[in-house]
Amino acid sequence: MNNKGQSLATFILLLPLIFLIIVGVYDIGSLELEKGKIDSEIKSSITYGLKNINDPNIKQKIHVILDKNITGEKSININGKSIQITYKNTINSIFTNIIKNGYEISQTYTGYIKDGKIIIEKE
Repeated sequence: MNNKGQSLATFILLLPLIFLIIVGVYDIGSLELEKGKIDSEIKSSITYGLKNINDPNIKQKIHVILDKNITGEKSININGKSIQITYKNTINSIFTNIIKNGYEISQTYTGYIKDGKIIIEKE
């Protein structure tokens, strides 16, 4: 019996699966990087806001910072000495478009000053 072409045929049959796995890893990685960027921008905006909490235009300044760096729905609430930012957006990627209409990110962060330290909590 001659089995010379069996390995090649198996490889060709498995090639689409290997390609899907590679694209999936890349896709999930890029989503996580985007999520990390959004987290970082929100945290730095809250930190800036808490350091300048007495500025009467701080809410508008935080909006400008966030609008320059990230897209999506953003709401900012300033209550006394705390700042809360809620962010919502849908990110489109290869697999999320196949499975559903994008990957929804919805995050709420609250920052306040306690004992002279800035505390930022994710809800």
